[in-house]
Amino acid sequence: MDIKSEHLYALLQSIEGVVWEADIDMQRFSFISDHVEQITGFSKTEWLNQPGFWETRIHPEDFEVVTKYYDLRNRKIKGCTFEYRMIRADGEIIWVKDNVSSLRLDNGDHIFRGIIIDNTTTERLRALERLEYNILRLSSDFRLPLEDVLLNYLKGLEALFPQMQCSNHQIKNGRVASGLSPSLPAAYISKVIGLQIGENEGSCGTAAATGQQVIVSDIATDKRWFKYRSLALDYQLGACWSNPIINTEGEVIATLAMYYQNPRIPSENELQVMQKATALLRIIIENRQKTEVINEANLLMSQSQELAHFGNWRWDIKQDIVNWSPAMYLIYGLDKKEFKVSSTGYLTMLHPDDLVRVKKVMERVLLNQEEIEFEERIVRPNGELRYLRSWAKLKMDAQGAPLEMIGACLDITEKVIQMQAIEQQNRQLFEIAWMQSHAIRSPLTKIMALVDLLKLIPESNPEKIELLKYLAAAASELDEQIKSINEKAKQAT
Repeated sequence: MDIKSEHLYALLQSIEGVVWEADIDMQRFSFISDHVEQITGFSKTEWLNQPGFWETRIHPEDFEVVTKYYDLRNRKIKGCTFEYRMIRADGEIIWVKDNVSSLRLDNGDHIFRGIIIDNTTTERLRALERLEYNILRLSSDFRLPLEDVLLNYLKGLEALFPQMQCSNHQIKNGRVASGLSPSLPAAYISKVIGLQIGENEGSCGTAAATGQQVIVSDIATDKRWFKYRSLALDYQLGACWSNPIINTEGEVIATLAMYYQNPRIPSENELQVMQKATALLRIIIENRQKTEVINEANLLMSQSQELAHFGNWRWDIKQDIVNWSPAMYLIYGLDKKEFKVSSTGYLTMLHPDDLVRVKKVMERVLLNQEEIEFEERIVRPNGELRYLRSWAKLKMDAQGAPLEMIGACLDITEKVIQMQAIEQQNRQLFEIAWMQSHAIRSPLTKIMALVDLLKLIPESNPEKIELLKYLAAAASELDEQIKSINEKAKQAT
C-alpha cells in the first residue's frame, strides 16, 4: 500500500460511521471500516467473509429496504439515502442512515459504496415521543381501563429495547399491591404481589422504600436481591433497574422496573428513557387516581342530592348560561334530554304568586352582592306543586363586576305537607275542644249561679260557709280555663 493509499485508508477509518463497498447485489463486501464492530457488534471479518451477511442483520419489519437497494441498480440516480433498523450482535435494535451511491468501474461492472451512520439515539427519541403521544391520547379516554393504558405503554417501551422486560407495580400500605408486565411470566408477577417494601427487598421494594432509583446490574450477587435471588434466577432474570414513581404529595405510588436476562448496566440512553417513562407514568397514574376520586365523590354527591332532594345550579351571567345538577331535574320533574335550562325557563316554572317576589330576590343578590336564603314554589309540568328552600350567592370578577351566580335548592314539599297536616289536625282538635268546652260551660254556669244563691242565705255553720267559698273558687277557676281554650280555638281557626 503506497502512502497515498495509506492516507486514504486512515481517512476512511476516522469517519464517524461505517464506510463500505459491496457488489451490486449487496451479497459481498469488498471493504468495510473498523467502526462496523462498534456500531453493529460484528467484526469486519464476519461482514467481509459471509455472503449475504448484510441482509441477515436487517430488522424483519424493515426488510423491504432490500428491494429498494436492488431497485437502485436499475435507476439512473447515482445516490440515495435509506433509513432502516438493524439487529446488533447482542440483539439490540439500532436505527441507521445509509448514504448509498453506485459507481461504474473501468471494467464496466457496477458496485455500491456507502456510509452507514448510527442514528439510534435520535430515532429512539422520536419513537418515544410518538409512543408518549399515543399513550396520552389513550389515557384521556377514561372508558379505557388504566391497566390497558399501562400495558400499551410498557409494550411500546419493550419494542424500543427488545431484550428488555418491563413491569409496573402499584404500591399501597407499604406493600406491592399489583403488577403489570407484557412479557414477564405471570407466575413471577403473582409471586411479587403482596411483598413488603424495604431497603433490601429487591429492586422495586428498595426503590419504593427509599424513593430513589435502584440499579441492580447482577441479581445473582447484589445483596438487595438476597431474599428473592432464587425466584429471579428461576425465571432467568439477571438484572433489574427500578425507578420509584412519586406523586405531587411526595408519596411513592408505583414503580417502573426494567429487567434483562443477562447481567448488565444501563446505557446513558436507557437511563434517559427510564426517566422520561417514569415522569409519564406519574402523570398517567396520578391523574387517573385523582379522576377516580373525583368521579366517586361526584357519584356520592349525586346520589346524596337525589336522596335528599337537594340540587345545585350555576348561572353564567355574562353568557346567560345555566347549568343544573342532575338532582335539579328530578326536583323540577323535567327530562334533561328534553328541557334546555335557562334563566327565563326557570322563571316559567315558578308559581305565579311567587314570580314577582323571587324576581326581587334575584335583583337584591345582583345589586347588594349578598348571599340570600328564600322559599319558593314551583309547578311541575304535570301540574304538581312543589315547595323549595333556596340559596343564592353572587361571584365577582377581578374588576368587581358580576361574573356568575351559584345556588342550591332543597325540596321541602314533604315537610311543608306534614306541617300543614299537623296544623290542620291542631285546628280540628281545638274545634273539638271548643265544642266540648261549650258543652261543659253550660252546666258549670248553672252551678256557679246556684252557689251564689246559697251564699245569700244566712248560715251560722262555719264549715258550710268554707265549703261554699271553695265551690265558688273551683268553679271560677274551671270557667277561666274553658275561656282560654275557647280563645285558642278561635285563633287556630
